[in-house]
Amino acid sequence: MLFYLVRHGQTDWNNEKRMQGHMNIPMNDVGIQQMKDLADQMVRDKVRFDRLIASPLDRAKQSAEIIAEKTGFKDEIVFDDDFIERDCGLLEGEVWYPELNLEDPKYKMETISELCERAQRALDKYDFAEDEKIMIVAHGAILTAVRMVLSDYKIDYYDRTEPVIQGNILCCKKEEGKETSFFNMF
Repeated sequence: MLFYLVRHGQTDWNNEKRMQGHMNIPMNDVGIQQMKDLADQMVRDKVRFDRLIASPLDRAKQSAEIIAEKTGFKDEIVFDDDFIERDCGLLEGEVWYPELNLEDPKYKMETISELCERAQRALDKYDFAEDEKIMIVAHGAILTAVRMVLSDYKIDYYDRTEPVIQGNILCCKKEEGKETSFFNMF
């Protein structure tokens, strides 16, 4: 299986370093252009996928729709609530800064453990074929958790060696009996 993990295009809150979580913040013009450019690059490089799954939050939904339209993907996009962003609890809308302890229970955020359980549940509900190419368009935190799950928990959540970044695709090649490999496509 080959997974293409795509983080939605930029929002104003991304630009302001605000924690979005479940807030339904739309992409800004930069984000829309990022997704158009990414889809154009996919067309040039003949990137094809068999299934397209996305978060139903507008920023991811619109990103998936741009990719589907520009690449000629004709099947239905599956919008799955399990791929929404991490619940940021009391920090939603607040400005992120490096010293902020996101794991402090006083903020009532979804824990990394809960996020990874949700990522596992999201992946487990689908019957993927061994030769299938699956694109998941979602959000930074949940896609990082998906990366951790796909690595069989060999990659730590906070390891940014192969990050999920806007305007790129993190590819995850998963084969039975082999270690999952990760690489950024562009």
